[in-house]
Amino acid sequence: MDKAKKLLMGLFSFFKSSKFDKIAAPSFDPNGYVPILWEDGYRQVEIVPIENKDFVLQQIEEIRDLARKSRTSNGFTAAFQRKEMPVPMLTKEIRTDYLEETLLRFQFQKAKRIRCENGEILDCEKGKTKAFEFSSFTLFFETEDEFVKHIWMRSGLIVSEAQLDSIEAALYTLGEECEFMLVEWDSLAFYDLANKSDIQKYLMDYWK
Repeated sequence: MDKAKKLLMGLFSFFKSSKFDKIAAPSFDPNGYVPILWEDGYRQVEIVPIENKDFVLQQIEEIRDLARKSRTSNGFTAAFQRKEMPVPMLTKEIRTDYLEETLLRFQFQKAKRIRCENGEILDCEKGKTKAFEFSSFTLFFETEDEFVKHIWMRSGLIVSEAQLDSIEAALYTLGEECEFMLVEWDSLAFYDLANKSDIQKYLMDYWK
């Protein structure tokens, strides 16, 4: 990651409107799949309805403009707080069971618990925050009743073509069936998930 990108990452903040569902730390298999949820990564790489494209482009330009105006030799003097999407995920009425079945079909593994960076544990069975992982890619989502409220990702190194193909197919399915786009706020980039070349362009940053 170059110096300019690191500086940009320090500029943006996004404050959660609700707290995660927390439980007392239970005993569980330390070798089991327990993804880590970093607060700084909350919705920094998020999946949103494609209807928000114009709004996302406007937000990106506002962020860039603020970055230019507030840049100093030591970083930035101002922070940008992103606004909520004009077309929320809930308006798409994506059912939780649909999203889970889709991810399982592409060999994503479902987490029973999520570990927060402060050591607290989220219960995926009873709580509203869920996680599915394939290779080093983790897809998190929050629910409201039986519908999906937010989706975001944490991406890592892809080490085989089989992993690449499975992740690409899962993202493309969500793009085609749900009309989603992916926004990477750290790098101020967006990708149409109904466009395979856009998905490949995004994934190439994580290909070995």
